[in-house]
Formats: sequence, structure tokens, C-alpha cells
Amino acid sequence: MASVEKNTEIVRGATLTEQVYAELRQRLLQGQLKPGERITARSLSRSMGVSLTPARDAIARLVREGAIEVSETHMFSVPVLRKERYRSISQIRISLEPMAARLAVETAGKPLADKLEELNEAMRGGIERQEFDDSLRYDSEFHFSLYHAAEKPDLERIIDGLWVLTGPTRTKLPIEYRQGLNGYNNHVKIIKAVRRGDAEAVGDTIASDIANGSEMIAVLLD
Repeated sequence: MASVEKNTEIVRGATLTEQVYAELRQRLLQGQLKPGERITARSLSRSMGVSLTPARDAIARLVREGAIEVSETHMFSVPVLRKERYRSISQIRISLEPMAARLAVETAGKPLADKLEELNEAMRGGIERQEFDDSLRYDSEFHFSLYHAAEKPDLERIIDGLWVLTGPTRTKLPIEYRQGLNGYNNHVKIIKAVRRGDAEAVGDTIASDIANGSEMIAVLLD
């Protein structure tokens, strides 16, 4: 429950429910919550400094989206994905994310490459310090900085939803794979391809990055 206890500053403006929902959803996407981890409205409300009502409403919304499960005894938890479903979602990601990456290269240039490089080095730092939650967060930011640059909000929204479903399962990525800097090295190839405007190379490397990492996880699932 450590991730649920993370303190978050609420910005007044959007409704409290919307802000709690967005924060909890982001924690799922970035792998800050683990499969099977219990989620309670009380701990969520305490960590975000809000009352129980917006916390309950945010959890209920994510239950409707399938991002949080509710048991027969009304306990909420992060879903535990089976191998078959995880592989199925990964295949959909391999179909969509390279498309977004290629489109991004057509609209972006050096500023995007510089931002991606900064995030990739931050990810490497997290791995070297064995702060794997941080490295997953930077990995997520790397990918979505690229996809956002495609300027296709509908496509980005679909990809975002897939990451919310699989984010917690990404915490199962073997330490050996992370410390081998496989993801980091794939990102380096992506950055170089963005700099030279090679959209096909960016898309192909994104596909390989997803396929390799997801299969390392899938073999560990039931």
C-alpha cells in the first residue's frame, strides 16, 4: 500500500474527484501500484488530503473502467493479469504505439529528442540506484512524451488506457533485464532515429522494445 500512501498536493480548480481519479490512474499507469495491491478510500483520501467521498468516487470510476477490481466482500485491489490477457494487450500496444511514434517524428525534432534523452538518462539513474519505481516512472514519461508529440489525442487516449491496465504488471520486469539496460539502450536507438528524422526506425524500435520487455514479464505470469 506504499504507493497509495504517497502524498499528493491537490490543486483547487477541477473537481476533487477528477483530481483524485487522475492521480490514482497515473499511479496505475506508471507502475506505482502492484498487481493484487489493496486500495482503500481511507488511505487514498489521507494521502491526497481530501475527504472520503471523492476518493470513493474516483475508485468507483476506475472499477467501471476495469482498472481496479472489487471483490464480493467489497474490497478494492489492483487486477492481477493472466499471461494470456497480458500478451493480448501487449500485441495491441505493438500495433498502436509504433504508429504514434512514427507520427511524432513527422511533427517533432531536436527539442523532442533532447527531452527524451533527459528522461532516458533519468531512467538509467533510477536503475543504477536500484530505485525501480522511479525508473518505471521515467520510462512511462519517455514513451508518452513521444506519443504526445504525434498530436493525435484519440490515439494517445487509447494507448494511455492500455498502459493503465498493464502498468502494475510492468513491476514484474526482472531486475536482470533492467540492470542490463535493455530498455535504456532501445531508447538510445529511438532518440538517435528521432534526431535524424527516421520515422520507420523509431516505430520498429518501439515495437521491439515492447515485444522484448513484455515477453520477459509474460513468462513469469500464470
